[in-house]
Amino acid sequence: MIIRDLRLLATIVAAMVVIDALWSPVILAYAALAPLSFTEQIRPIAESVDTASLVFKLATFVVFASWIYAAGRNLVAADADDLKFTPASRIWWFAVPFANLVMPYHGMRELWNASRNVWPVETNTPIVAIWWSVWLGSGVLAWLLTLMTGTQGGGINGMYALCVIAIVRAVIAIILVRGITEGQRQLGGTELSEVFA
Repeated sequence: MIIRDLRLLATIVAAMVVIDALWSPVILAYAALAPLSFTEQIRPIAESVDTASLVFKLATFVVFASWIYAAGRNLVAADADDLKFTPASRIWWFAVPFANLVMPYHGMRELWNASRNVWPVETNTPIVAIWWSVWLGSGVLAWLLTLMTGTQGGGINGMYALCVIAIVRAVIAIILVRGITEGQRQLGGTELSEVFA
């Protein structure tokens, strides 16, 4: 089995994560710096902008999940031992209620460690723990702000806080993706193939 080169897919993931993280801050900055223009240009199409944001967020998740799956397949191709997660299970655990609070972390920790030749794969890794903590924390914060204020995102101050967290989450996700991608370049000494081939 061929180990695929994930650099192109990792670059696409990184670009999409950055765009997703900067979407709201750019809109908020536009509203603050040019309120009249914002009111004339963006408010009339606000629902369309929100829909486009949601569609892009879903597309980012699909591309990120594709990268996770491809990285998992590389571990299988490299005959990595003692893996508890299949390439697909690293993705579907995100959709299982309650288990999705813990299992995606374990799957990504295994992916990080096995890709970087750290054994046992259950070894705790700070970057994965930070990534998962920020991922969960941003969701919990958004929920709490909405609950406390009765408005989505918790009003303008809540939206600013969520924007900062989204940028931090993006930076950490890019570090995680790059670390796993670079680690996999050393797997098994097998010929690397383009991921889209």
